[in-house]
Amino acid sequence: MKNKKTKISLPIGRTALLAFQINSLRDECCGAAERILRQTPVNEAELEECARLEDALADAQRILKSAVARIAFSRLRRRSQAK
Repeated sequence: MKNKKTKISLPIGRTALLAFQINSLRDECCGAAERILRQTPVNEAELEECARLEDALADAQRILKSAVARIAFSRLRRRSQAK
């Protein structure tokens, strides 16, 4: 019996979309920070929380984008070597 090679599909496109959607969340954090800064008095604790959330989202976005790029490049390299 022949062993069929089945190509397993990784969710690269969905992961790239998620990285893009994280950018929208980062924009929302910036918007919230702007609204906090317009308040009198400025709530420093909420502003700090906004900054921490934005930093965490930026880290997650960087990791996802980097992983997607590495995997896509790896696939391209394998395909070009196979030819």
